[in-house]
Amino acid sequence: MTSTALQQALAEIQQPRSEYQLQHFVVNQHDTEPQRYRQCLIEIQSISYTLRTVKLELRKTALEIAQLRASGDEIKEIEAQIKEVGMEQTQLVMIGAERELEALTNIWLDFPTHYTHEQIEADQRDYWHERLVRQARLEAMGSGRVGWAQLDALRHIGELDTTTLTGATPMLTGDA
Repeated sequence: MTSTALQQALAEIQQPRSEYQLQHFVVNQHDTEPQRYRQCLIEIQSISYTLRTVKLELRKTALEIAQLRASGDEIKEIEAQIKEVGMEQTQLVMIGAERELEALTNIWLDFPTHYTHEQIEADQRDYWHERLVRQARLEAMGSGRVGWAQLDALRHIGELDTTTLTGATPMLTGDA
């Protein structure tokens, strides 16, 4: 296998999280559509920022390499070569980040509603209710009981009256 073929193979596999992972475990980890929308945009924002910063770092590194080489010093030449290896690795990683950004952008475009801050805030009560009840149900299914921290979180959102447990079982089992 040639060095070029190996470089192409390495470039081909770049993407830390698959499109499936992004859809099902990053965006769809949330229980309501507005929160999934928000998570998608947060991911896009994070990757976009990183890509913009890394591109500037690559430009800066290229200038540093030119300065090192211009010195004519053998040790500085080796430093330049080390920086070039780092740049090659960074460029490979950027391929994956750009693929993730494209996948997340496509997921964002597929949302039927593009939510506003106010709509996302208005959804918070439903979101936390759905999330905490789902977590409590899964905990009950997995261990046969719901831990105190989960119960306390439900109490914080008004879903559990600690003076009586009447009514808590149907809520957690889905029989309500």
